[in-house]
Amino acid sequence: MTTWITVPASAFTWLKGTPSRYESSSTCVRYFCPNCGAQLALVTQLSPESIDVTIATLDHPEQAPAKRHIWTDSRLPWLHLDEHLPGEAEEQL
Repeated sequence: MTTWITVPASAFTWLKGTPSRYESSSTCVRYFCPNCGAQLALVTQLSPESIDVTIATLDHPEQAPAKRHIWTDSRLPWLHLDEHLPGEAEEQL
């Protein structure tokens, strides 16, 4: 499970270092730390004007509260989600 924050690509900059990139499919590029392998972000052709950044890699992840759950139909049965947030069976742009 991964928690992301989606931001406009035009408003995003890497503050330190240069991430490595991996084309995980014909429509998606993933960025990761070349030193430890942590997944940092992804950009998809479905929404090329934005970038999804992993919350766990932020200095202050508490400043990016969750707004919804996506892909809820494929969640593990033992995983309990915050029932106060809306959920989507699949991602809807």
